[in-house]
Amino acid sequence: MKLAAIDIGSNAVRLQIVRTVENDPGEEKFKKVEFVRIPVRLGDDAFKDKHISKEKRKLFTKAMQAFQLMLEAFEVDHYMACATSAMREAENGQKIVRKIEEQFGLKIQIIDGQKESEIILASISHFFEKGKNYLTIDVGGGSTEMTVIKDCKIINSVSFDIGTVRAYDGAVKEKTWETIEHWVKHKTAGLDKLEAIVTSGTINKIFHLINEDSSDLTFTREQLKNFHRKVSKMSLQERIEQLKLNPDRADIIDVSADIYLRILSWANINKVYAPANTGLKDGILLHLYEKYNS
Repeated sequence: MKLAAIDIGSNAVRLQIVRTVENDPGEEKFKKVEFVRIPVRLGDDAFKDKHISKEKRKLFTKAMQAFQLMLEAFEVDHYMACATSAMREAENGQKIVRKIEEQFGLKIQIIDGQKESEIILASISHFFEKGKNYLTIDVGGGSTEMTVIKDCKIINSVSFDIGTVRAYDGAVKEKTWETIEHWVKHKTAGLDKLEAIVTSGTINKIFHLINEDSSDLTFTREQLKNFHRKVSKMSLQERIEQLKLNPDRADIIDVSADIYLRILSWANINKVYAPANTGLKDGILLHLYEKYNS
């Protein structure tokens, strides 16, 4: 059986196609067939103008047409397409989604922050250990989802309108920073030996730039601080050439590091886990697997 996840984010749109495999409990459920990422950056319009422009709509339409053709070409059995922060904030988001379905038959769900958080959490729930406390953090282009986990149980979960593209565009209000700081400090107070589990493409890229040992899934807040200090001094071209980054990631990588550093500092967390194959698209694939693999 072939499954596909379409993640329509504020910075990029992604399509991942997988094939399910026979496995023993605890082993991988999927074999990756194809992955495509297109840097549409819908958030540039949505966060500043609350409206996705004609130019962005054209690019997005081409991307969705390509994704639909790939679903057909790879003979995908089941798919799920989710749009997040940028599309839910754009006044013409629902209209765009309806038009895509009319043109290509591709159904897109615009999900709220709570649903986004639930899907992301599903992709990392197997990582939680009994007796341990965690703060999960996913900093996307337009929003940040966090969940407090105590002894494998969800204690608190939240979504804030803070993200890399939104911050890069200067569209984050100071009041929002104050609110997220208060939430983190209040909800993590009294939790011993709190550790973080981070997801999102940018933080995983940062992790691999920090840690060359692929067997170790952790890094420290100090390592992230040093990385942020280093990359903040680099020009866009230096980041592209020296760090081998795509332009749409190179311009926001310092912003992403800064947001994670603030949260880790507020929660007084030093140890950070960055497991692979986690995030919205991976949670979508798990949802499809559980729904159709019965």
